Amino acid sequence: MAQERLPDVMTGEEWAAFIGTFNEKAPTGLRNKTLFTLMHDAGLRACEIIGLKTADVKAVDVDGVQLTCLRLQATKGGKHRNVYLTEDADRLLRDWLDVRAARGLGRKKHVFTTLKGGPLADAYLREVAARKGEEAGIDWRVHPHALRHTFATELLEETGDLALVQDALGHSKPETTRVYAKVRNARLALAMAHRKKTDHAEQLAALQAQLAALQAQIEALAASHDK
Repeated sequence: MAQERLPDVMTGEEWAAFIGTFNEKAPTGLRNKTLFTLMHDAGLRACEIIGLKTADVKAVDVDGVQLTCLRLQATKGGKHRNVYLTEDADRLLRDWLDVRAARGLGRKKHVFTTLKGGPLADAYLREVAARKGEEAGIDWRVHPHALRHTFATELLEETGDLALVQDALGHSKPETTRVYAKVRNARLALAMAHRKKTDHAEQLAALQAQLAALQAQIEALAASHDK
């Protein structure tokens, strides 16, 4: 029986290296850093990023906390859902909207466009993700959907709630979401195995230090005896 392939998921170090390759002082860099951050921090699909409209961005009050909500319309299967932004994603989005307005794109319906106001293509997102992943030194081919996989895995690790992850992703069937439990279990297994290796390495280093200390004592005793 063929082994089930698990989704591609970034480690925290890989994500930091990947997003660190974007220069947010340049308009294109800021736009791309923003859209990939939204995909990572809120679990958006490529089609949802491309289809996101300015009218879908709303400020909402949740139990007295002001949050930015994206009311996603262009979703897979036409199922609408709301997602909420982290502080970092919210800051980047506000900065991009300011740059977008300054470039005369304020009347465009879509949040993310080319610098001339044209639509972004899915192929462009795939090309940028792969190129930036390589630039970041990631040893597998990064693709936009890997950011959504990473979001789901991290949310499950943080909450332990598969139903919550299902709602956040907009999955209609829980079976689709359960694959992230397998990712979490695989990451746990690798972490435990690595911890064991680390323990052995630390024990070996401690023994080597003790041996070096004993050798130093022997040499000192031998030197004093020679005198």
